[in-house]
Amino acid sequence: MFNKLIDFLFRIRAKKYLSQTVRERRFVSYEKAKTVLILFESEFTEKNPNIRRMIHALQQDGKKVSAWGFIDKKEVMTSILPDFRILHHKQTDFFKKPLISYINELENQEFDLLIDLSIHPILPLQYIAMYAKAACKLGIHKNDLGIYDFVLDIENQFAGAETAENSELIENSVDEIYLYNYMIFYLKSIQTTD
Repeated sequence: MFNKLIDFLFRIRAKKYLSQTVRERRFVSYEKAKTVLILFESEFTEKNPNIRRMIHALQQDGKKVSAWGFIDKKEVMTSILPDFRILHHKQTDFFKKPLISYINELENQEFDLLIDLSIHPILPLQYIAMYAKAACKLGIHKNDLGIYDFVLDIENQFAGAETAENSELIENSVDEIYLYNYMIFYLKSIQTTD
């Protein structure tokens, strides 16, 4: 019941913010992107080797990368660095919104791409995705709020299976590597005339 209330409050805040905030949305190809913000669900050990490999690959291609993760713990061991951080419960308020200092920090930065690699709807990461100033935001379908410009509908991709099997198939097949490769493939494939 309480989680439904928190989710309901997020939806109200998101609708209000998105209706009042003007953002210039535009598709940014992989080649043209210079700055990238990656959002991810941290693994329990906080090592996140897959995320670190993705960051390294993007940096090798000349992109400035910031990565913000969230872990469902009360404390984290990973140091908070300017370009890599893992938020936890103490860095969010009672309603799972990141503290104002993190929101202010996001509002002072601009990114060409935001790539949300979280598979589950994690409210702190959804707040970050909403508040981040990015020309093009990519993520998977989690709600109908319109936070992302490029949305992957993973459930429809595995639509052939029964409902219970479908969710298990998605859970076992889709991870951050799969999402990353899928999103980068599309960013590299789509050609624009801008």
